[in-house]
Amino acid sequence: MFEVLKRNPLAVIISAGLHAVVVFFMVVGVDWQVMPEKKIRNVEVVQARVVDESLLQTEINKQKEKQQQKKQAEQNRLAEVKRKQNEEKKRLAKLEKERKQQQEAQKKQKQEQKKREAAEKKRLAELENKRKVAEQKAQAAEKKRKQEEAKRLAAEKKRKQAEAKRIAEEKRKKAEQEKLAKEKAAREKAAREKAEREAREREIAEQMAAEAMAREQQSAVNAITGKVQRNWLKPVGTSSDLKCTVNVRLLPSGDIYPGSVSIVKSSGNGAFDRSVEKAIYKSEPLPVPTGRAFDAFRNLTFIFDPID
Repeated sequence: MFEVLKRNPLAVIISAGLHAVVVFFMVVGVDWQVMPEKKIRNVEVVQARVVDESLLQTEINKQKEKQQQKKQAEQNRLAEVKRKQNEEKKRLAKLEKERKQQQEAQKKQKQEQKKREAAEKKRLAELENKRKVAEQKAQAAEKKRKQEEAKRLAAEKKRKQAEAKRIAEEKRKKAEQEKLAKEKAAREKAAREKAEREAREREIAEQMAAEAMAREQQSAVNAITGKVQRNWLKPVGTSSDLKCTVNVRLLPSGDIYPGSVSIVKSSGNGAFDRSVEKAIYKSEPLPVPTGRAFDAFRNLTFIFDPID
């Protein structure tokens, strides 16, 4: 009601005025077809002892004049009322037409309002549905995010535990490797020292063996040259200061390979050189060493110097 009053204040005022006029005439009950009758008033006669006739006549005339004025005024009033009634009829007809038009407009407005309200209700319902769907999706996404976060934290915790275990294992392995490295270094050092010691000992032994072999070989060479000198016959007319270098191939028994005696470096005197070759063959078997010392005598080269 208040919303209608706000939207159409003029139509409401006109309608209220029209209803007020109708109610007024219904209450008053004016008959427009019957002329008003002259009302006869019952005049209460006042008895008096002395009456002034001129004053009475004047009063009567005044009363008549008043009655005439009242009658005229009543006629004028009735004419004015009739005129107003005609105008009011026209105004009421116009108001009724405007009211119907206003009602039709209000009806259309209400229908449009209902449509707008229905559309707004539908829009709000769709928005609420979208909001609920979005909220459900957000809740599902949040739940999924929390689950993933929990999984990530669990995986991170597991990774950290594995990392701590790996670091501890690496430390243990490193300590074990360092221990093994130290033990290996100690063993290697000991082995190296032992090898160096053994190498020195072998070197000394080899040196001693080489020296002994050299001594043995030199002794054998001396024995061979001595035996050859003992079997050598100096050629007549040769000088005593001659010497030559001889090569001979020997067997472990001291025997000479046939035809293996040769002069590597001649003395310059053929008779001297041939006498040396004869002395070598005559000295067969030659006194050679045994074992490894013999290897140097398989192909022996020595200087024959009779003076020595």
